[in-house]
Amino acid sequence: MTSFADIDIRGILPQREPFLFVDRLLHYDDGETVTAFTVPEGHLLVEDGKLTTSGVLENMAQSSAARIGYLSKYILHVPVRVGYIGAIRKFRLHRQPAVGETLETKILLREDVFGISLVDAVVQVGNEIIAEGSLKTALGEKEAE
Repeated sequence: MTSFADIDIRGILPQREPFLFVDRLLHYDDGETVTAFTVPEGHLLVEDGKLTTSGVLENMAQSSAARIGYLSKYILHVPVRVGYIGAIRKFRLHRQPAVGETLETKILLREDVFGISLVDAVVQVGNEIIAEGSLKTALGEKEAE
């Protein structure tokens, strides 16, 4: 089994710089995935020293994509495919994270049927929850490049 520390996040995500909002995979099991992202200065969606709301949402979506990418590549041994956000529900942003802070995003799988996933996402900085919500994503046919 591959160690999570050895995984290049670009191998399980279809996104590329400058649109990466996940640095590394910390944990994966059937029900929960955890990622980390340290907000860099000068990032595409950093304004006034803080990650924008869109950046936090994209972090949640890419954390969900990391779950699917890890499952595809390391468990099912199939190519990673591009996915799409179908819906965002009950999103709450408690505060924007600052440059240099590390987001730890937990994805809790609620349902996964025929390429459609429903997950709950919780974004924390340390022990502080800074954002939460539910995402519905659909897996497309196109393979990641």
